[in-house]
Amino acid sequence: MKKSLALLTAGALAFGSLLAAPAAHAAPAPAPRTDVVVPSFDGTPIHTNFFPALGLQAGEQAPTVMVGPGFGLPGGRIPNTSTSALVGSIGIAPLREAGYNVVTWDPRGFGFSGGEAYVNNPEFEGRDGQVLIDFIASQPEAALDAPGDPVLGMAGASYGGGIQFVLASLDERVDAIAPTIAWNDLTTSLYKEGSFKSGWGALLCLEGSVTGQLGELVGNRGALAAPVRKACREGLTYPNRLSPESVAYFESLTPESMFTSITAPTLIIQGTVDTLFTLDEATRNYNLLKSAGTDVKMLQFCGGHGLCSSGVAGPDRITGAVLNWFSKHLDGNDVSTGTDFEFIDQQGTTRASNGYPQPVGTLTGSGKGKLLLSPAAVSGGVIAAAWAPVAVNAPITAPAAATQVFGAPQLTLTYRGTSRTPNTHVYAQIIDKSRSSLVAGNQVTPVPLILDGTERTVTVPLEEISYHVTPQTKLALQVTPSSSVYTSPKVTALTSFTASVSLPVIASYPVVP
Repeated sequence: MKKSLALLTAGALAFGSLLAAPAAHAAPAPAPRTDVVVPSFDGTPIHTNFFPALGLQAGEQAPTVMVGPGFGLPGGRIPNTSTSALVGSIGIAPLREAGYNVVTWDPRGFGFSGGEAYVNNPEFEGRDGQVLIDFIASQPEAALDAPGDPVLGMAGASYGGGIQFVLASLDERVDAIAPTIAWNDLTTSLYKEGSFKSGWGALLCLEGSVTGQLGELVGNRGALAAPVRKACREGLTYPNRLSPESVAYFESLTPESMFTSITAPTLIIQGTVDTLFTLDEATRNYNLLKSAGTDVKMLQFCGGHGLCSSGVAGPDRITGAVLNWFSKHLDGNDVSTGTDFEFIDQQGTTRASNGYPQPVGTLTGSGKGKLLLSPAAVSGGVIAAAWAPVAVNAPITAPAAATQVFGAPQLTLTYRGTSRTPNTHVYAQIIDKSRSSLVAGNQVTPVPLILDGTERTVTVPLEEISYHVTPQTKLALQVTPSSSVYTSPKVTALTSFTASVSLPVIASYPVVP
């Protein structure tokens, strides 16, 4: 990494002069500045907030951390917040207390900022971020590695996590990032296998639209840009399919080359029950960064865009990990940041591995049956899967001893059916009958079908799960016609299925205290 924090001579001289001067003439400590308007590359006003590190005296400098908000939200303006509005994201106060300046901002299209939201497009939000780095470098409290080059970290969750990958790939002035519950590709997270994630999609599209209407009252020129509005219309209206143009737009935002070009040390924080940006999204980010030789760590917790019904790797662990990450990579301190990969099971136990845990065995199950695919089929909630009352169930053989399932189960489905509209989906999930049929990780996966009367076989990976399994655990695969996480089915057809599933089992890894 090209940067490490050094004490600046100017700061030392200022400190010495304060000691020599009478107390009555001491300069006041720097004060926060909120709603500073920073014109972006195209003139769009970006409302920005600068909070100096706590304890910083006039003439002293500190590293700076940019903290981005969630989608549709303005930047934080309350300097004493210990956590963000999104679970798992560090707040302003812990960073300031640890000796960092904090910068927040209203992304374009939201809050008081102008323009329209392109969803962290490198050509828009990415370039906005570069202008904000210029702004930070001009602040007297910002420690610099070189003129115009601040000592800089980034934190934030969801939308505030995604912008970190974008800006770190664009600008080498970013020295370390800690993206929380972010995505790899919006087409695989919101439109997996051609099935629109209607629950989350509706919430996000509505949030962007409402924010834009409210923003007009305070001078905001709107919220969602034209390609985003187009995708919202397509996903939320019949036949609920994104056009090739919309798919191409979202794919263009986060190409693999974006991740492999990042050199800033990266702490990825991801939730096991996140049904918007699932574990698989974070795994792809981790693997791409790892393949590029970037210093990267994964920290998983029970939370994110979802409902945690078990143990939690709480905010203290996440906050401590982020602060250690910045202490090492911004301050240059010799601190431990732990192993490369920390994962958590449904009981709240966290384990550590040097790299993504590889399978050493499998748990398997199989079953068969008929399903009536119908628009009347209902299963699950808007943002979380639930036990399906109508399903083909395949019991999974329990292990002889306690073991850990980790990774993506593999489903093979042989089926036959006929419909005038042949292309449709069913939905697969792993349930635990010994825990009131709880769905593992709240995760459900769409499986594409072609109902043309021909017997077909499809093999797909299911969403990743992390699950501690004992001989008493009663797991089963469910294949169901519908999940409210995704768009409701439009096809009516009687279809037969034979399903088999294998769950990856990993070796025993040490528990993180």
